[in-house]
Amino acid sequence: MQIELPEPLLNDVIRATQVQCLLVARTAADGEQVEPWIAAAAYGPLDTEAQAVILGMDLMGHHDFARRSHHFFINSYNADGMLARGYTLMGTGQHLWTLAEHFFLTRDAEWLRGVADQIVRPCDWIARQLEKTKRLDASGQKLPEYGLLPPGVLADWNRYAYYLYANAHLDAGVRDVAAALAEIGHPRAAELARLAADYRNNIVRAFQWNQARMPVVPLRDGTWVPPCPSSLYCYGLTRDFYGGVSATGHDVEVGGNHLIPLGLIDPRGREAGWIINYMEDRWFLIDGIFKAYPAAENEKDWFNRGGFSKLQPHYTRTADIHALRDDVKAFIRTYLNTFPVLLNRENLTFWEHMNNGGAWNKTHESGWFLEMTRTMLLMERGDELWLTPFVTGNWLKHGMTISVSNAPTTFGPVSYQLRSGVDDGRIEATIEPPGRIRPQAVVLRVRHPEGLPIRGVVVNDEPHRDFDPQTGTIRLRQPASSLHIQVEYRSGQTP
Repeated sequence: MQIELPEPLLNDVIRATQVQCLLVARTAADGEQVEPWIAAAAYGPLDTEAQAVILGMDLMGHHDFARRSHHFFINSYNADGMLARGYTLMGTGQHLWTLAEHFFLTRDAEWLRGVADQIVRPCDWIARQLEKTKRLDASGQKLPEYGLLPPGVLADWNRYAYYLYANAHLDAGVRDVAAALAEIGHPRAAELARLAADYRNNIVRAFQWNQARMPVVPLRDGTWVPPCPSSLYCYGLTRDFYGGVSATGHDVEVGGNHLIPLGLIDPRGREAGWIINYMEDRWFLIDGIFKAYPAAENEKDWFNRGGFSKLQPHYTRTADIHALRDDVKAFIRTYLNTFPVLLNRENLTFWEHMNNGGAWNKTHESGWFLEMTRTMLLMERGDELWLTPFVTGNWLKHGMTISVSNAPTTFGPVSYQLRSGVDDGRIEATIEPPGRIRPQAVVLRVRHPEGLPIRGVVVNDEPHRDFDPQTGTIRLRQPASSLHIQVEYRSGQTP
């Protein structure tokens, strides 16, 4: 995938980030496998954070890197089928989820058939663990932890608990592997899909049970909303109940908010709105780790210092939540506020934490940066492919160009280019739509730098009426060939 934006530094960071992921990795099994290390100095290929490296590189088109990394982890399963890399149990689910994404990006059925029986093994391990907690109380009702993973730990903290973050990743892994196996007609696909659906119901039930026993929390507009629990039987903030957690820690970076991007909570629903609003109002304005971003200064400059969590912000997936809610301005703010706070301008690597804290050249952060960048430029929404869904209008001033080529999608590779001639009342675009699977629609969002609405659209020299002038979206239904698009604006109209 090749990307050219009107921001030279960002272009360099995007390229350098991919190079760093390659440089930090190690080869294994005489080059047949890749160990995707998560930092240059230490840590190694952790079962959890390494998945972000694989995902980010896969979304940028480094499919061979991703595949050989997946084979490294497949060959790390223990005798029971658990991904055993000595860090946490939840890495099993993150691995399965990322592996399924690799299949959907490549649609390589032959490869999936070759590993199918192996990746069923960790799904069976998960199923066996869930049976251990399926207990009833004295009145025959399901206990709150019914059908959840037995208590385990999360990264860097030794408290055993029923973590919603871990359970959600395990569920998403089984769910997406089941969907991938269904495409090749694997006999276990339907069974695993039922397992994932039942697991999801149990996680959501536990989330709601715990939430109902927690005090409501205030938003800055004077309203109060239900809280977002991070683990079962913790009826408030994790750091208040148990201590030993820095900054946002287990309440946000690995909190219950992850149920939104992992597909267990409707991102457009009221619950998701409560969660993201409280994160923006409280969590993103508290004191940061290593004395970075003091709360008092955050309050004074909330726009530039907000929008990201204050421990390890790439963990939180804030941008993904805004993307799923189609909150354009919130996504742009989060994207442009988050990655600079970790960026080492000397060599364009990322620190693990703010104020040059933690590991240097942390490729886990690199992986999520690449994922956010890809989401900014294109994303799948069901059977539609959206192009430039979250690109700032500041990159479409007169004479500017945005170019993306050979971008992998679940429909196949796509290329496009936007050329701004707004001083002449138009923006032009060319699109080479994916050919492997024809999407129901390609949706192009074009945001005028002054916020002007679209006046008219011409596609391949023919008038095109399927557009929304206010949102700047143009819907191109089932495109089968190259498209040339001219977007016209009312000259001089105020937004």
